Amino acid sequence: MCTSISYEALDGAKFLSRTMDFAFELNGRPTFLPRDYEWISSFDKKTYKADYAILGTGAKYGNNYMVADGTNEYGLAAAELYFAHKAEYDHEPTDGAINLVSEEFILWALGNNKSLAELKDNIKNVHIIESDKGVMGKNQPLHWIFSDLTGATYVIEPEGDGLILQEDKTGVMTNTPDYQWHETNLANYLGAQPNNFGSKKFGDLEVQPLGQNGTFRLPGGYTAVDRFVRTAFNREVIEKAADATEAVNTIMHILDSVDVPKGANTKPDGPSYTQYQSIFDMTNRIMYYIPYGNRTVFKVRMTDEMIGAQKTPKEFPVALTQEFNELN
Repeated sequence: MCTSISYEALDGAKFLSRTMDFAFELNGRPTFLPRDYEWISSFDKKTYKADYAILGTGAKYGNNYMVADGTNEYGLAAAELYFAHKAEYDHEPTDGAINLVSEEFILWALGNNKSLAELKDNIKNVHIIESDKGVMGKNQPLHWIFSDLTGATYVIEPEGDGLILQEDKTGVMTNTPDYQWHETNLANYLGAQPNNFGSKKFGDLEVQPLGQNGTFRLPGGYTAVDRFVRTAFNREVIEKAADATEAVNTIMHILDSVDVPKGANTKPDGPSYTQYQSIFDMTNRIMYYIPYGNRTVFKVRMTDEMIGAQKTPKEFPVALTQEFNELN
């Protein structure tokens, strides 16, 4: 479970954001990875280097930082989402290629590509391998959403035909089924609208509306299908943010409509819930982070000084217990 959207404010600021819905406690926090950060692939122990600085939600496993979502210094942003029962990776490595387990893909993509155009070309030499060698101990079925400073949004859904970027025209992504299925399913919700319906006669009886009724068609559950429809609707109809500051608030309201409270969706290994929301302002190189236990918005800026001078990874601790702005 997870939901992700791209967004553009009226002043041109570009964003990619997501909810991280998962049962396994990821313990991610805002993390900066510098240029030339070296990491070792869990699959074949080869060492790779990130040419570009990354700011995202990271967690250190062994010697490596894993990144579940983030943006790089050139404004290419990405998020990984669960793709259960659909993700189909290579079963054997390819000689001379970059062979990775799925949770390493964002680290490579953001660390070695400036834009969607570069990514589209460079992924030809990258292969995701079906493997339990990753840091989580078993193969992770994932798909990915990407956006850059052009405002375009693309997804990669590995279904046995390699890694291919396909355009995401809705700017929304959730989980299984695949993106094309979700896109087609939107046709079932053309009746949803922000405006109220008026009264209507049934025989001699004129029935008056009882309140807001234009959204009666929207699904209200936490399934990937329900979350996709609800998010696509809200992203389209909610009043457009004038600038980057308003956009962060607007995006939070959109994500809140699919935020999963702890206990609302329980699995054998525990509740799957929204562990955090992350919002990436790709234009201004800013990350906003909202953990489940504290609705305070934490802000980290990837400054020129950080990019040029910081030589080691840097984690930014956040308070996980709710904070309050007391007024008296």
